[in-house]
Amino acid sequence: MKGVLLGLLLAGTSVAAQAPTVASVSVTDAGGQDLPPPAPPETPQSQESRARLHVLREFERVGRRAPSADKALEAAARRLAREALSEFTTGAPALLTLTEAVSDAGAADPSPKVLVIRAWVHTHAIETFLARTDFNDERVSHFGVGVAFLGERAALVLLTADRKAEVLPFPRTIAKAGTEKRVCGRLVPPLREPQVFVTRPDGEVEGVALSRAPTGTNGFCALVTFATPGGYTLEVVGQGNAGPEVTSLFLVQVGARAARGEQEAQREPTTLDEARTALYERINTLRRAHKLPELTPDPTLEDVSLRYSTRMATEGFFAHIAPDGSTLTRRLPEGTRYVRAGENLGLAAGPLAAHFGIEHSPGHRKNLMDPAFRFMGVGVAFQKVDGRDQAIVTEVFTAASPGAALPADPVSDVYESLSRHRATLKLPPLVRSEALERLAREHARRALAQDEPTAGDGDPSPLHERVFTALPDAGTASVDFFVVGDPGAVPESRSLATATNTRVGVGLVRGNSKRFGQGQYWVAVIYAAVP
Repeated sequence: MKGVLLGLLLAGTSVAAQAPTVASVSVTDAGGQDLPPPAPPETPQSQESRARLHVLREFERVGRRAPSADKALEAAARRLAREALSEFTTGAPALLTLTEAVSDAGAADPSPKVLVIRAWVHTHAIETFLARTDFNDERVSHFGVGVAFLGERAALVLLTADRKAEVLPFPRTIAKAGTEKRVCGRLVPPLREPQVFVTRPDGEVEGVALSRAPTGTNGFCALVTFATPGGYTLEVVGQGNAGPEVTSLFLVQVGARAARGEQEAQREPTTLDEARTALYERINTLRRAHKLPELTPDPTLEDVSLRYSTRMATEGFFAHIAPDGSTLTRRLPEGTRYVRAGENLGLAAGPLAAHFGIEHSPGHRKNLMDPAFRFMGVGVAFQKVDGRDQAIVTEVFTAASPGAALPADPVSDVYESLSRHRATLKLPPLVRSEALERLAREHARRALAQDEPTAGDGDPSPLHERVFTALPDAGTASVDFFVVGDPGAVPESRSLATATNTRVGVGLVRGNSKRFGQGQYWVAVIYAAVP
């Protein structure tokens, strides 16, 4: 299959040479003295030009590569400048307001930095901006400046982004439900392994399969179905040295867009206890709305999340992988039964604003709505950055409580987990098969002995042939294999979600492994489609 090629075509023009036209203007005062010509009146366009030049000079002054002026970010900045004088008249725009402006303008930068300057006199807006030298301390690849006047007042907005992916033009409005559209693009190296997620109008999140072989490990194409009217969020995630990163995020409206309602102002929590109470309620409210079990706060997870938020604030980084290479797996206490674990990170002026960004990112929202999770912990670090409030939020989720006792019947726990997943998928329950259980137990034992989950070496015959021998009426057979610390937290799989699979057998053995650690459960799950 062909990959995705991104390029830019520049059209040249030819202009016939003409003799220059020169005009001379002389102004004198009453005493006959020449006066300088009057300064041209300030306009939004003239201020934008001066602001763009200032941005480029400031990056060059500190030796950083100058960013590119971006038309989409410029359009978004102009809209935000207008709204800064009429809708959000203090502070920076809310995250949803910022996301809508950037997305509607055709950009897909997930969280560009925003600087807002308001002035009571037109000239004061640009003068204040020209005195700023604090927007060039980080890498910026693209920027946009927008200026708006309203009466004597003025607003100037600067948007800066370090763009992690190039996304080909994609419509932000679609007239009719049932439409399919292909989203394509390319991650900016060193990011790799692109994934595409979509949040549907009902709040459900799904991963979208790449529908075309990518160019190397950076290109992507995915066919997205917009089945019902409403608002959708599309997100592209790439793998980097610091873990997964949201590279692109934009909104798509199918059908008529509802009028923007009045957003009730919310007081941001200012203490850890207040923040935890507010965020736990938001998370469980979301899960209740989707008929998912509520999550229970866990003291161990609270400690893990608080330590990590504090570390990011102290060491000045923001990533799932710490500078020393440690991940969530290492942050959780050794020997705890976390197994299935997830982590969300958010950064904003306050905890609620940070969580709002988490809720509206499909990849992060998937953690919030994972039916396998049962426990959570939230940690918040409050700090001041250049005089502005900032909150770093870490949310950790696990399927089992750390330190919980080993299950009395781990095989039954696996079956219960499979049953929950099938019910969530609205599929009929699977029927236990003793014949498949025997094969699964043999498979699990052989896998542990070989320290290899596939356990193919030494099999007397391929596993699927043994399934067909044990169940002659089976049309198809498949196997899932997991090495987990909690047998009740086996994840969903393609085989589990296949409606034609009707029989299942679970085999399980617990043991130590050089590859996967001590005391892990080696679980084989065999499915068969029997009419």
